[in-house]
Amino acid sequence: MNPSIAKVLTASRFCAYLIALAWVIQPSLAQQKLDQLLVYGENFMFSVKEPPGWNGDITNSQKFESNVVLHEAGQPLDSISGLIRVRVNKKVDENTRADLEEDMRAYRAQYPKVQFKDITATNASYLCLGKVFYIPGKFYEYVAYVNPGSQKPVLFSVSMNTQKSEASAKELGAFKSTIYSLTLLKP
Repeated sequence: MNPSIAKVLTASRFCAYLIALAWVIQPSLAQQKLDQLLVYGENFMFSVKEPPGWNGDITNSQKFESNVVLHEAGQPLDSISGLIRVRVNKKVDENTRADLEEDMRAYRAQYPKVQFKDITATNASYLCLGKVFYIPGKFYEYVAYVNPGSQKPVLFSVSMNTQKSEASAKELGAFKSTIYSLTLLKP
C-alpha cells in the first residue's frame, strides 16, 4: 500500500475515533452539576463546594463582609438566618488558637453573657478550629478558622448565624461541608 494512502486512512480513523469519543463523553459532562465555586480577589483564589440545598453568591457577599456567602435555597438574599459566610483574612502568625481566643474576648466584652462551645470542624488538608458563640434565646454564631499552613499568608474564617436557636442538622451539615471543601489555590 502506498505510504501516503496509509497516512490518510490512519488520519481518517483517528478523526472518526475522536468524533465517536466526543459523542459519548459530551452527554455525561452535560449531566454533571458544577458545584465548585471559584472565588478570587486581590492576591487570593480559592474554591468552595456548595452544600446540597445551598447556593453560592459572590455578588452580594460584600454586604456580609465576606468573599462568598452561601444561602439556603428559598431564603431571601438579605436573610442572615442559616447564611454561611466565608472570608479570607491576612495572617499575623501561625497561632490560630490565639486568633480565635481574641475573637472570644471581643465577643465577651460586647456580650458579657456569651457562652462558647467547641464544635468539630475538619478539612482534609488544613488545620481547623471551631466554636459556637451563643446566648441561649438570643443568638448562635458558628465560627471556624481554617489555616492553610505556615507557607500561606492567609486564614479562612467561616461563620454561620442561626438567630435564636441552635443550628438544625441540615444547617450544621452545610456549615461543616463548606469548611471541608475549602481549597486555597492562590497564594
